[in-house]
Amino acid sequence: MIAAYDLPLVMSSFLVAVLAAYAALYFGARLVSATGVERWRWLASGAFLMGTGIWTMHFVGMRAMPMKMAMSFDIPMTLVSWFAAVSASGIALHIIGRKQLGSVLFVGATLSMASGIAIMHYLGMYAMQMSAPPVFNTGFLVLSIAIAIVASGSALALCRKLQEMEGSSALVVQFIAALVMAAAICGMHYTGMMAMTFPEGAVPAIDNGLRGSWMGIPLAIFCMALLSVALFVTALDVRYRRELAEHKVEDDKRVAELAFSDSATGLPNRSALEQRMLDIFALGDARKNPFALVYLEVANFRELSSGMDSESVNLLVSKISEPLRKQMPRDVLLARYSPNSFFALVPEHESARHTSMYQWIREHAGTTSMQVLWRTGQSVYPVTGNSTRKLIRAAMVPRDPGEIGRFTDITRETELTAAAPALNS
Repeated sequence: MIAAYDLPLVMSSFLVAVLAAYAALYFGARLVSATGVERWRWLASGAFLMGTGIWTMHFVGMRAMPMKMAMSFDIPMTLVSWFAAVSASGIALHIIGRKQLGSVLFVGATLSMASGIAIMHYLGMYAMQMSAPPVFNTGFLVLSIAIAIVASGSALALCRKLQEMEGSSALVVQFIAALVMAAAICGMHYTGMMAMTFPEGAVPAIDNGLRGSWMGIPLAIFCMALLSVALFVTALDVRYRRELAEHKVEDDKRVAELAFSDSATGLPNRSALEQRMLDIFALGDARKNPFALVYLEVANFRELSSGMDSESVNLLVSKISEPLRKQMPRDVLLARYSPNSFFALVPEHESARHTSMYQWIREHAGTTSMQVLWRTGQSVYPVTGNSTRKLIRAAMVPRDPGEIGRFTDITRETELTAAAPALNS
């Protein structure tokens, strides 16, 4: 009864299988990160696309087999074959989309999908309701079922692998996986057609309600259009997820900046200062990473800010800090430590490049148009201490401004450290 295969229809069936596999793999990969209603939406879409794609590929492949008489199908059996493909795909994707998946569940998902493909295929062929019963070739029958199992297992394994990948590399792997999966599905179909044949002279039942002319190119075009929409949605989702990831990175960066930034001056805050010190401690070798802390406190801040509202106080602090900021070299961290105090963390504190900064502090100490009374101090890592608490407490011990930037007599002054003002918790 088989004369030859129609090559354009064979290629159409393969193209449908590729598009269905590509869309289903993406939808299935999204399941692991989706929850609630969103997960069921992706699951239903993936099952519908995969099942419909496999089902369409089957009937387009059937039309690729020319017959001497008009091909027709029983509508209820054809619909049941579609439902079997969609249901099996849904069960398989539901299992494979779990966050934790053991070998038993994986095998169950594979067998579920393979069973759906096999039922869909042979039921779809039976839907022709031929006048003579089919003849089975046992070897090809077993081979077709084996291909269905291997194809299903490979597809689900690739789907599972894609859940762990992101970016353009995931899309490339997904396309390759879709080609492999489509080849396996088509291999199962055409092997199955060799496993189940009808005797010469058999004709479809005259009461079949579905004309075969609708099951070739028209069905392929409809399914391709449906899958194209799905792929368009997939592309939008990829772009949306990429933008969402970029926004998250920006938001995290903004939150981090706010956490380590003083809102009034824009300078690093106390947390940023302590984090920078901890980063230096983590380098390990103190001899290669020495630094000094220079403490600058506005001793008469209460008098200067008396009667001001919060906005005016912020302007005052910003005005006081601006001259300090201008004197700091690029590698010096100037931080606002408290409402009326600042710290400068000076790496390689004895370097000649910091001479002008020290000189300016000694002579001006941040003088503004207002009369500011400065209290100054300094400490050195690792000489004065080897922890943030010790170094900060030592730097807060009042010193004559003329001593700032001169470190020759710096020692572990434990009694002075103990006498320093208590740190705020």
